[in-house]
Amino acid sequence: METINFAGVEGKVIETSPHGSYVVVKLSDRITIVGTSNNQFNWQEMPDAASGFESFITYIGIRSKTEATKYLNLIATVGGYTLKKEAEPRKAKRITDFPFEIKVRGLSPEFVAEVIRCRKK
Repeated sequence: METINFAGVEGKVIETSPHGSYVVVKLSDRITIVGTSNNQFNWQEMPDAASGFESFITYIGIRSKTEATKYLNLIATVGGYTLKKEAEPRKAKRITDFPFEIKVRGLSPEFVAEVIRCRKK
């Protein structure tokens, strides 16, 4: 299985779009990102030199709506956000180890990597 280094975290590539427009990378059991090197989707640009992504969206696995609120509050303190239609947890599509996920934009690669490192300690 192919791997990608994202902000110092080695992740497993779990999907690549047919035309290579985006790559889905599992960084931990709770966090998966979808990155693009050409940003044809006009996502907020948050470049990561290690992976070559110009922008990415973060998916966070959650167990309940209460847990989602906790994560959304933390995310807001570091500049992350969700679109109004994405603010509610949805049935997990990108995160296989959790029943629900939230789709977050605007996080820095460094913040995502730090959350993963803290969870491993």
